[in-house]
Amino acid sequence: MAPHPFVLALDTSGDRSAIGLRAADGALFEAETDASRKHGRDLLPSLRNLLRSAGVRPAQIGLIGVGLGPGSYTGLRIGLTAARTLAYAAGARLVGFDSLEAVARNAPEDETHVIVVGDAQRGEVYAAEFVREAPGAPLVACGPSRIEPLAAWSERVEPGAFVIGSGLRSPTIRSALAGRSLIEPDDSIHRPSGRRMIELVDRVAEFGAQIEPDDLDPNYLRRSAAEDQWDARALGR
Repeated sequence: MAPHPFVLALDTSGDRSAIGLRAADGALFEAETDASRKHGRDLLPSLRNLLRSAGVRPAQIGLIGVGLGPGSYTGLRIGLTAARTLAYAAGARLVGFDSLEAVARNAPEDETHVIVVGDAQRGEVYAAEFVREAPGAPLVACGPSRIEPLAAWSERVEPGAFVIGSGLRSPTIRSALAGRSLIEPDDSIHRPSGRRMIELVDRVAEFGAQIEPDDLDPNYLRRSAAEDQWDARALGR
């Protein structure tokens, strides 16, 4: 299958919105919002500015990819809504990708065992594991992203694994991996990049099943605290 001439990718699973765009000539454009700002306020202006700087009109985009999480409830909803709206307006195909896999693709190509971790709060982590048959080979997921207790996850992390992800900003998670060589938590390797997201979107579009935009759902992995509180109140009535 020939690659789409204009591809857009975005992810709002974390505290920053990450956007990637590939133009018809192969030129790549990337943008990232400030961590102190909000997806709802900054995603669309950032997207509009990126398209303008690339000289690309929304109607030219043929393929859009959006990160489905796991991650922020509010962020994931905002990202998916924006991607759906643009896909409908442009008549573009929309695909979803795993946000932790987008991060895993930042790992150096000589790393054959990659683990991505996110902070799920409440003593739990989001985690995903990937392997390569040999340095430079394609990165393959060992299974779907999951949520599990930090203690159980950290005990299973093998000594030679290359661990990255936004979860390493948590002192508690870093402490659970004491004795390992870890990349500084502020390094951009721990969050999705536009370039790597575009690569992942190409792969999903080539090998994934065709799915209607309305059938894409965020991968929350668990209920929100607000939902738990609502049910607790209901049971107390």
